[in-house]
Amino acid sequence: MKLDSQTIQYLKGKKFSNSYTVPYPYKESIPNRVEFLCDLTKGKTVLHLGCLDHLPLIDDKVNRGQWLHKELTRVASHCLGIDIDTEALEYVQSKYKVNNILLGDFTQQKLEAVSSKKWDYAVLGELLEHIDNPVAYLQSIATLYSGCIDRIVITVPNAWTQTTMSKAMQSSEIINTDHRYWFTPYTLAKVMTRANLEVEEIYFANRVPLNYTQLIQKKLLTLIGSRPTYNFTFASSIVAVGKIKIQ
Repeated sequence: MKLDSQTIQYLKGKKFSNSYTVPYPYKESIPNRVEFLCDLTKGKTVLHLGCLDHLPLIDDKVNRGQWLHKELTRVASHCLGIDIDTEALEYVQSKYKVNNILLGDFTQQKLEAVSSKKWDYAVLGELLEHIDNPVAYLQSIATLYSGCIDRIVITVPNAWTQTTMSKAMQSSEIINTDHRYWFTPYTLAKVMTRANLEVEEIYFANRVPLNYTQLIQKKLLTLIGSRPTYNFTFASSIVAVGKIKIQ
């Protein structure tokens, strides 16, 4: 999905409204997030930032084929992960014999292992919501690596899932306690635009399997010969593809 020209004017700060309604004419089905990213990066060179995930979650995700770094490594022509979590890195190196992750802060200094190569994609999978200043973080990437990264792929939790809205109706919130932000398609695009990234496409994906209602809807649409499509509130993740602007 591409954002319309008027919305882009608001993203760039050329227009302002305190009640702008953003149109989302999304007509695609909602895929699994890991499968979508693997399809996108198959055969490509991939830089995977914040690749380790929460240590208590890694084993379960590996067992379900949902640990993103392992799956990207499987499909990419070359995949390099970068993370700052020493404990998690030692764990996956020991248990899973992972040998393509560097320990370090990607945004504080230019890493030779990154800047000396050309990368088709830098993937930030469910990372930006953990960053204290997401605009500054993305700006650092644009400043340090603009010549070697073709496109940046960002996935973040969707603030408008049916689960989060249902909890809100009960005067409560369900949240990963390390998260700093919720994102909508517009606010993610705004952060990217402020960081000098050009937003090219926005998609939606699920981190977990479809629930019972969604499965029934998909089955019924299939039976009547219609392509399964979903309102994006069914999606647990927003996926944005952007390009670093030439300074």
